[in-house]
Formats: sequence, structure tokens, C-alpha cells
Amino acid sequence: MNKNKKNKENRSDIDELKLKKQDIEEAEEQDEEESIIQEQIKPWHKRKFKKVMSVIGFSLLAGIIFGIAARFVFKYSDGIISKIFGLNQPYDSPNSQPPVNINPSPDQQKVSTDKDGVSFNIDNPETSEGAVPTVVIEDDGSALASYRLAMEQMRIKSEKVRKGVVKISAVTSIVNWLGESIEQSESSLGIVVAENPTNLFVVTYYDKVKNADRIEITLKSRNTYTVPLLNYDDSYNLAVLVLSKQVLKQEDFSTLALLEIGNSDSVYAGMPIIAVDSIDGKNELVEYGVVTGDSYVDYITDAIIEIFTTDIEHSENDEGIVTDLDGKLVGIITRKLGESVEADVNKCMRVNDLIKVAEKLCNGESRLYFGIKAENIPEWALRENDIENGIYVNGVEPSSPASDAGLRKGDFITAINGRKINEVSEFSEILMDATENSELVIEGYRVSKSASPEFTVTVKPEKRNN
Repeated sequence: MNKNKKNKENRSDIDELKLKKQDIEEAEEQDEEESIIQEQIKPWHKRKFKKVMSVIGFSLLAGIIFGIAARFVFKYSDGIISKIFGLNQPYDSPNSQPPVNINPSPDQQKVSTDKDGVSFNIDNPETSEGAVPTVVIEDDGSALASYRLAMEQMRIKSEKVRKGVVKISAVTSIVNWLGESIEQSESSLGIVVAENPTNLFVVTYYDKVKNADRIEITLKSRNTYTVPLLNYDDSYNLAVLVLSKQVLKQEDFSTLALLEIGNSDSVYAGMPIIAVDSIDGKNELVEYGVVTGDSYVDYITDAIIEIFTTDIEHSENDEGIVTDLDGKLVGIITRKLGESVEADVNKCMRVNDLIKVAEKLCNGESRLYFGIKAENIPEWALRENDIENGIYVNGVEPSSPASDAGLRKGDFITAINGRKINEVSEFSEILMDATENSELVIEGYRVSKSASPEFTVTVKPEKRNN
């Protein structure tokens, strides 16, 4: 019995050992399986990472290649596309457009825009879209009926003129006493004087826009557009703004018209006029009046301005235009010129003196700078100095081309490049037509006890904004 019991215990130990061995083998098999799984998983993650990185790298390479190709195509096709479709014509590249003409000939009076085939009819805007409404007045032969008919005709003309006048806003940013940045705006009037296939050119007062952070034009349609300052002439206090036709809305074209230019040489005292003006720069007024004086002049650097006066309402902030009864521009109201004219009258620059200046500004050019203030010489002064013709040099600006050449105050200029000079307007005309590299041979007369009165100097005018 003891032997059987002992045999049972031995078998129990053997079974226990077998179980432990089985457990160990199972554990080893499990570890082996886990190792195999890990070995299988780990390479799979590595392969996936490499695959993702290769896709990203390929995408970046393709993007670089595409970008280079696109840049190449854009660079070498942009000019061709722009020429075909008329795109991207910059306002500050006037040489890419036909020269701007302020006073077009009759066959140039009607110019089509590039926007939806709309025609800019500057001959008879009252017969186009947005025509001026007329009032039917029965002419019964009475003086009152004639007066009514005359006033109605003047109203129609004034409405035509108003289409060439726009509102200018010069916007500047300032910091108030609370440290807040705010905008303030100063208003002025502008006049539409010229166009080319892509732009309209608007003349306004330089002192109102020269310090602006932003310049805006508001049309009669009440649409407002931000515009750039193209050019200016400080002596005349004129600036030219550029309004792109491409940005205009359809309704704008029925409210716009180029101002027709008249002949200011025909202006005379007592002549009836139409004025579209403002005494505060904000409110546009239409007034009817007469020319009160027609023989004033003002001498500015290298030029002369003829001025006439009117009886329309006056203030120190006067601005606007004056036309004849046909609605043609004959004068631009000035605030800075006309110091020789009595103070409390409305003063206008004759438009004939401004056409070439405005054309140069619209074409991105400037008057050449000579550097003198000259005056016309009365006949008695010519006889007294024993000379036949000439203009009197009343002042020479320091470090100017005239000063560098040796001209002095008190000199007489009698000829330029062999052409006799009788008036300052002739001198100004020669200078206006001169090119940047021109040399002007000045023949002069100088009263001097120690030298011969006749002299000759060469002046090279400079290019600059005056």
C-alpha cells in the first residue's frame, strides 16, 4: 500500500512537471508569435512612412516644376495677351497711348470708349442718353416770353457744362487729441478736359490735393472712385487726375461729358457768361453774369497769365469755371493768381494760356524750367533804352538755369535762337515747345557803363514740376 501511495505521488510530480513544461513551451510559443508579429508590423510602418514621404517629395517637385513653367509662360505671354485685349495699360505710361489733345479738331469730337460700346458724345450730350429735359415755352411775342426762352436755353447749356464738372475729395489721415486715427476730407471741383482710349483726364486745383493720402472723384451718378495724381504745375496751381474708363459703371456715362474749349481771346468786358463754381469747395453753383474786366495780367515763373474778372459771387475760396453762352470753356477761376487785381472780385485765368500746360500735364510731361520772371516792355521804355523789341527780366531765381548762364535782373531779352521776342507769351511759347536737352541761345541787352550793352548767353532749361 505504501508503495502504491508513493507511485501516485511520483506520477503527480511528473504530471506537474509536464504541466510546467507545457506552460513554458506555450509561453515561449506566445513570445515567438509576438516577436514575429512585431517584426511584421515594424517593417510595415517603415514602408508606409517611406511611401508617404516619397509622395510628398514628388508633389513638391511637381509643384516647383509647374511654378517655373507657369512663371515662364506668364512672363512671355503677358505682353501679347495685354496687346490683344488692351489690358493693364498703366495711367503713368502716357507714351503707350495716343497723345492727349485738350482742344480736339471737329473730326475728333466724338470718341468711343472701350466699355460696352458706349459712345462719349461731346458734341451734343443732350441728344444722347441722359438728355437734358427741356421745358416747352410758348413764344407769344412778349418780352417776358423772350426772356423765358433765353433763360431756358441758358439752363440747357449750363446742364451740358455741368456734365464736365466733378467733385474732388482730398482725404488725409490725422490723429486726434485722443490718439485715434481719423480721416478728414477737403472738397474741390474738377473739370473733365481730355481722354484717350482708356482714361479720362480731370484738371483740379493742386493746393487742394497735394497733401492728400487718397483722392476721390464723385460723379453726378453719385458713384465715387479713387484716382491717382498724374502731374501738376505749382505756378498755375493746376493738377491732373486720371479716371480709368474701365472702372466706370453704365450709369456714369450718361452723366459725363468732356468740356468743350472756347477761345478766351474773344472775351470782352460786358460779355455774358455762365459760371459753374463753388465758394466753399463743396456746393456746386450755377450762376449767370458778365465779364467786368478783361485786361489784367500776372507774371509767373517763365510765363504770363492773362486774367479777366466777372461779377459772379466771390469769396477767398472761389473755384470753378466760366463758359460763354455756347457752353464753351473760356476761363478757370483762380485763387492764387491776380495779385494786381482788386481784392474782392472773381478772377479767371484765360483758357488759351492753359491749353498747352494742361496737354503737357495730361501726357505726363512738365514745362521746362528757365528761372526768370519777365514782363512786357511798353513802347516808351523801348525808346528810352534805344532797343526795338524785347522783354524785361524782373527777377532771376537763384541756382536756376538762367542764373547759371549769367542772366541778371534788369536785363532785356531781345531774341531766342534768332527769333525776335516782343512779348513774354512768345518767350513762354518757345520754352513750352523746347525739349529737355534743348539749348536756347539768348540775345540780350544790358545797361552797363563798363561793357557793351549787347550780349549772348546759352541757357539749358531743366525738366521739373514748376
